Amino acid sequence: MKACKVVAGLFFEFVVGSACASPIDLSNALPNFFGAGIGSTTEYAGGKDRIVGVLPGMRYVTNGGQLFEWYGTYAQYNFGGLSGFQWGPALALRLGRRNVDDPVVSQIHNVPTTLEGGGFVGYEYSHVSDVPYRLRGEVTVVTNAGSVYTGARVSLNTSAWFPLHARVFVGGGAGATWVSGGFNETYYGVTPEDAQKSGLPVFNPGSGFNQITGWIAGIYQLSTSWYAGAMVYYQRLVGESASSPIVTQRGTRNQLTYGVGLAYAFR
Repeated sequence: MKACKVVAGLFFEFVVGSACASPIDLSNALPNFFGAGIGSTTEYAGGKDRIVGVLPGMRYVTNGGQLFEWYGTYAQYNFGGLSGFQWGPALALRLGRRNVDDPVVSQIHNVPTTLEGGGFVGYEYSHVSDVPYRLRGEVTVVTNAGSVYTGARVSLNTSAWFPLHARVFVGGGAGATWVSGGFNETYYGVTPEDAQKSGLPVFNPGSGFNQITGWIAGIYQLSTSWYAGAMVYYQRLVGESASSPIVTQRGTRNQLTYGVGLAYAFR
């Protein structure tokens, strides 16, 4: 199942992590926040059936100036600056695939939930002027050390935020993900035993690009401390992942996630 950072975690980054796109004085530290989001996504990566998820999130700047961010099933700790060069460890809870609604895919091997660990490097630019904006790019590498899959995932994500009004902010971004052959075998492969049970053809994928992504979002500042917003996140499976019969015969390579949320910001 795709990481539920998509369902609510991305929204949290949109809501208050992007406050630097507002007329707030960007020379100061961004506000801490906590909140909750609700969203809808596909039951598993490549599937068509949908689920609804509710997830918490938070952002906290320590007294020493380090930044902790927790978005649903994803968390990272930034040892770099609040702007400029950023780096640190990252953890992700990758949800599994089991007891799915599709009667054919349910016959394919279960995939347990697993914890991924790794790190990220990135750069953030905040432009302070009459029309402030924020640009951010980040590369994240995680693995679960062979507990469920072998190899790693490498993701590149970019974002940009701009104010339309004193209380209205809009943003968008794009990204891409590369995965190992071991990852693809686990989440998109069809073993001979799977084929016998499900009727799908045997499929042994290798490594390669897994997906490209894009998103748009809007935020409305309800008050000094409260923010609300909505987002739409699009994923298109590519390469070996998109060629899996789990996707081509039972699902779709186009994955759409959308959600809304509410966050409370504080200094």
